[in-house]
Amino acid sequence: MANKKRKKSVPLELLTPKILPMALEPELQQLYKLACKGSELVWTKLKTEDGQKPPKEFIDEFIDLTHRGMRIAQDKMIKRLLSPTENDDVSHARLFAYRGIADAIGWQLFKNELAYAKRFFMAQQPPTLQEANIESVLFTVEQCHAQNPDSIALISDLTNFIQIGDIYHVKKDRSTNIYEVKEGKTNKQILQTLSEKPTLVDDSDVANQFSGKPTNFQKQVQRTLRQKQRMQSLQETLSNDEGVDALTGKPVKILDLPTDVGTWHSSIVDLSKQCELKGYAIDVIQDCLYIGCYDTGRFKAPGQLAFEAWFSDMGATPDCPRTSLVNCMMDPLGLPVYNLPIPDELKFDLLFGRKHISLGIHMQKLIEICIGMGIPIRFADKKETARLKQKNKYLWKYNGQAIVFGEAAQEVCLGEGFALRVLYHGEKPVDSMVALTTV
Repeated sequence: MANKKRKKSVPLELLTPKILPMALEPELQQLYKLACKGSELVWTKLKTEDGQKPPKEFIDEFIDLTHRGMRIAQDKMIKRLLSPTENDDVSHARLFAYRGIADAIGWQLFKNELAYAKRFFMAQQPPTLQEANIESVLFTVEQCHAQNPDSIALISDLTNFIQIGDIYHVKKDRSTNIYEVKEGKTNKQILQTLSEKPTLVDDSDVANQFSGKPTNFQKQVQRTLRQKQRMQSLQETLSNDEGVDALTGKPVKILDLPTDVGTWHSSIVDLSKQCELKGYAIDVIQDCLYIGCYDTGRFKAPGQLAFEAWFSDMGATPDCPRTSLVNCMMDPLGLPVYNLPIPDELKFDLLFGRKHISLGIHMQKLIEICIGMGIPIRFADKKETARLKQKNKYLWKYNGQAIVFGEAAQEVCLGEGFALRVLYHGEKPVDSMVALTTV
């Protein structure tokens, strides 16, 4: 049977903000302050006039308070999620909102670096805490914190994107550990067996080496072996900045993008202020990134309708990427609103729908700008695109065609990560494209 094509969203669907119920705002305000601002009292101590590194005692105090706030926030979320609750819309929204807070903790631990966060993502739906071996995980978390009181042991299943290991543990000295928590007699037996068979690395060999065991046991061995391999690959990649990607199985290198990749975050701060006066404000970044900020309720028509009319009038086609900024919370690899360098008031205005920010990349203009800068870039024809798609399932297409840049043997295709970086990580589109073609 042929694979079903992914349903294509219409522009207005992509621009519709997914907001939270107002009933959750007080508790999310509190959790945000704990998870992201636990060390706020010492922030001024870290600023030095001469640009020198702050004294060690200030840095230690900053880390202690940061991790403490994260631990308290996680504990509050776990207790609330594991307590009896109503099966209503607010409860479902709370789980979604809490995952956003947990993601904000994770992104801070990764210093907001997408290249590192991607290594932990396996494109899986996160399980509910009731489906996970949560009691064993919580016991291990308590042990981590008892042995290292200034650390943070983040529960992976509470996040949307950390999908390797059950616990991501960061200590005061910034050293990290990834723990896979196993419980039960069978799991202990499997771990002991695998330790005695260090040459067993291919899960397809399990059936031969455990032919006398039940099928369920063999499948459990295969799962454990794959988990072990993913963790080993991840540790190698994080340690050496290169290795094998746990999701694709392909070689990967973590490269530093040039530091001159600018961001557009300051623009939305200005737009938000302008929006107070007339209910809306618009801007265009690098002649190809369109941004509109709208004060909800000031007009009969929602802001996304006004933005789509403007964006389309500028020549943008339905295939041009567009979104509502707050929908970064829907993308496991999007930088959460909590982590954006914007005022807290604007963060919560977006989360609860008091304001709405629309974004769109005008691809035709971006390509023209790149060509004008001398960047070798072209559209692949339909036949070449189909061939490229077989090699890269994350290939991004515009009007059904792949975008190829580079010279001859060095040619690469633009992937889905480009729009992710621009729309949900704040990178300016031309800067991002230049960086991709020069690393």
